[in-house]
Amino acid sequence: YIDKTGRFDINPQFDDAWSFLEGLAIVKIGKKWGFIDKTGGIVVDPQFDGIGPCFEEGLTTVTIGEKWGFIDKAGEVVITPQFESAGRFSEGLAQVEVGEKWGFIDKTGRIVIDPQFDYVTDFWRGHAGGRVGDELKVIDNTGNVVKRIGE
Repeated sequence: YIDKTGRFDINPQFDDAWSFLEGLAIVKIGKKWGFIDKTGGIVVDPQFDGIGPCFEEGLTTVTIGEKWGFIDKAGEVVITPQFESAGRFSEGLAQVEVGEKWGFIDKTGRIVIDPQFDYVTDFWRGHAGGRVGDELKVIDNTGNVVKRIGE
């Protein structure tokens, strides 16, 4: 990491490094990912096989092996990696893939909208989009269909 004059703020020492967001940057040491602060200090030990690009609502995705879960900014696993894939939190819910279908979990990891969709969007203003085959649906945060697209 360099400053505006081209001088090193943090000396080269990582196998990969991303930009800072919310005061933290993702770094790779060997084959594992973690986070540093703006001084270059390790905040979250590089221990994950993959890591999300940023924290949303205080959590980010991580992978251990082939499974996805969530950690907080201290690096504590909040939701054990158990999903085939996972998206970010929006309005208190995150997208998760279970058995090739998508649903939503809350911040405790409890499934609140059963995986039933081929594709889902983030929640925005209390609603998310979901697709099952060619049918598009708008759902609320309990999974109730409030509108079918194309009706």
